[in-house]
Amino acid sequence: MDKGKLSSSANLLRLSTLGINFVFCTFAGVGLGWLAKRFLHWGDWAILAGFFFGIIASYTVLLEDLKALRENPPKPPAP
Repeated sequence: MDKGKLSSSANLLRLSTLGINFVFCTFAGVGLGWLAKRFLHWGDWAILAGFFFGIIASYTVLLEDLKALRENPPKPPAP
């Protein structure tokens, strides 16, 4: 298989998972906040803090993926 095509396919796969990662990180943060509220008997602020930590984690993943794509840009297919 052509290495350029594999690189383009890998970059396309990485781009297609950005939205899934964004949602998953947010729900994971809310879930951890809910668990902290339920089992550690913290207040409702734990869910809100988990939400914000999830948003921060999702933007961190987004920026790391975009940085990796910038370092390895997709190559146009050969004619």
